[in-house]
Amino acid sequence: MGKTLKPGPTCPPIVFLKLDHNMFGSAGCNALCEGLKTNEMIKTLSLCYCGIDQGGARALFEVLIFQKSKMEELILTGNSLRNEGAKMVLNGVSIAKELKKIYLADNQFNEDEEMLNSIKMCMTRNKQLARYDFRNNDLRDDGKYLNIYIGINKISIL
Repeated sequence: MGKTLKPGPTCPPIVFLKLDHNMFGSAGCNALCEGLKTNEMIKTLSLCYCGIDQGGARALFEVLIFQKSKMEELILTGNSLRNEGAKMVLNGVSIAKELKKIYLADNQFNEDEEMLNSIKMCMTRNKQLARYDFRNNDLRDDGKYLNIYIGINKISIL
């Protein structure tokens, strides 16, 4: 599938790709992203509950930082990125030019200092982002840290 998503005459003009609940894990994510990392058509990529852990985070990062990417929405709910994987994805999110929504709910990350710095970097660097979904991770209920940055980007944090 990754090969068919590479740009060229065989690449169909897919703009919405939803592969939720397919347990292909990080190996499958890496193979998929091999084609997506230079794809200029995809606007929404949904990989919910696919068993992706930090081993797939680098490939997702490469998809996000592609200069000609038109991706507006990345949905990774219900995977196991944990802190290391979520930080890698958020580093890509902070660079992504067109991304407007990132869903990282239920990815088993917490509020250690480096993780919070990655969140802060996204909120301050990427002015296009309007929605972050960090629900069901190990973040404090009071949300004081995240609320500080709401005023900067006029975002909604779910």
